[in-house]
Amino acid sequence: MGDLAAAGDIAVAIMLGLLQGLTEFFPVSSSAHLELVPWLSGWDLFDGDSEMENSFDVALHVGTLAGAALYLRADIAHYAVALWRGIRGRPIPHTMVAVSLAVSAVPAALVGLALEDVVLDLAEEPLLIAALLAGFGWLLWWSDVSAARHKTQRDHSTYGLRDAAAMGLAQSMALLPGVSRSGVSITAGRWLGFDRAAAARLAFLMSLPVIAGAGLYRGVTLAQAAPSAAQVQLIVIGAAAAVVSSWLGVAAMVWLLNRAGRRTGRSVFAPFFGYRVALAAAVAVVALTGLR
Repeated sequence: MGDLAAAGDIAVAIMLGLLQGLTEFFPVSSSAHLELVPWLSGWDLFDGDSEMENSFDVALHVGTLAGAALYLRADIAHYAVALWRGIRGRPIPHTMVAVSLAVSAVPAALVGLALEDVVLDLAEEPLLIAALLAGFGWLLWWSDVSAARHKTQRDHSTYGLRDAAAMGLAQSMALLPGVSRSGVSITAGRWLGFDRAAAARLAFLMSLPVIAGAGLYRGVTLAQAAPSAAQVQLIVIGAAAAVVSSWLGVAAMVWLLNRAGRRTGRSVFAPFFGYRVALAAAVAVVALTGLR
């Protein structure tokens, strides 16, 4: 690359940033899309430089975190105050929710540190990604249909340590591309009896410390990287696109689920399930036939 990135590379960086931000909070698996889209399209921004590819991935996740935190800033501030009041021995009504949200990040952190190399290897298996897309998409749809049949559903204020452990363990499975961090957390939340809006908001809040921790961990390991000016440009542009799209992704999901309310008819997640199955089928066909 020269001093500035090529226009085509800039367009790819923008598209990947938009893709990461949207699919992080849509229950369709951002990691699967970031693996599959370049694989299907033949995109290679950094000419096979794995260190720069990882740096770009970190930047996209930081951008995603920033956009989501901007949208959820009121919730973050409220629970931060509640947590601080609890630490000082002066808890307020939502202190236990705040403590539970903090605890929910532990399972994913432990699993990520223990199985990082295994997960990175599995991320190179398109057929596994396809199976996870379809399988966990079905679980999301079925959990929503089942939960909607119950007239009494919980709101976010009842979230406690048991819920944090269950949803945190579920979230740890999202280290595998194709599962979806938001999707599997919402699935667990619906099984635990939370209404749609509560399950989604809790899933989004739970994801923030995990995304932040992953970005910090991988960022420290890549601190010695020496990107060119063009590579820095692509990283910054991709991160900026992720900020915008993650804000829009959270806003769209919150609007959709608030609008759906507690309707017991067709699952609000049916379109996402259909999309996941269609994508899984396409990936399987390409992987088995070699077509592009």
